[in-house]
Amino acid sequence: MDVRRFTPGPALSALVRAFEVIEAPAEVERTLVPEPAVILAFRYAGASWLMGGRGACETPAAAVTGLRLRARRMRTAAGGGVVVAKLREATAGAFLDGPLHRLFEEMLPLSAVVPPLEAERTLGEVQTAPDDAERVGAVERFLLRRLGRRAWRPDPAVDAAVEAILGDPGGVRIAALAASLGLSIDGLERRFRRHVGASPKQLASIVRLRQAVVAATARPPLGALAAGAGYYDQAHLSRQFLARLGAAPGVFLSSAEYCLDEPAGAQTTGRGGERRRPRTSRDGRGPAPA
Repeated sequence: MDVRRFTPGPALSALVRAFEVIEAPAEVERTLVPEPAVILAFRYAGASWLMGGRGACETPAAAVTGLRLRARRMRTAAGGGVVVAKLREATAGAFLDGPLHRLFEEMLPLSAVVPPLEAERTLGEVQTAPDDAERVGAVERFLLRRLGRRAWRPDPAVDAAVEAILGDPGGVRIAALAASLGLSIDGLERRFRRHVGASPKQLASIVRLRQAVVAATARPPLGALAAGAGYYDQAHLSRQFLARLGAAPGVFLSSAEYCLDEPAGAQTTGRGGERRRPRTSRDGRGPAPA
């Protein structure tokens, strides 16, 4: 897989983590570890399929993916290419229509959450763009148009809760977190689902699992890995890997081809065209699949 990473421009940097242009020279199938935020994707070449118990399901050319608790398998055809916009944890509402919680565990056509003509226009611009910069530029223009359609404000309490969860997903206690923000548990959860598309507990579970997968690449003893990631014990860690990733830690790490955000070795490109090194490496076996 060839992954080229672009930093958002100043107008979007607080709302978008990164853009990625992902290409597959050969057919590939990978495990997608759950992401902590909503993702938008515009395919300009080839095709991809989600693999499941009922067989393969082709993904939409312009798609939106919500938060999910379990990994998915995706197969990408040789020659596939896609532009991905990775939003920040609590910013999807700035761009998408409708309640975000309906995206949970779903991949939908982008036209389900934005006017179909807007989705089609942007997909056409991405598909006819001559190079990466123009492809990413088309997606940026789409997001800026969506941002300007109405007033959108972040929720400071939700932002504070997200920061607390990202900082200590295994140790955060939702009741205490809600109380510290002057909210009831139900009140925090309602606001969190509105801005994030999942509950605080669900986001913490996703972040904790991702941190465990990253730490596991160094092959520490499973007991130490469990403790460091905030699981009760080794058995708890193993149950979570099996339930969320489909295999026990040792099996998953030794046999599964999987991907995480900000893949090692991916080039990061600023909007001015300069190449940058990734800020952090979170790759397991290779870059994210297209």
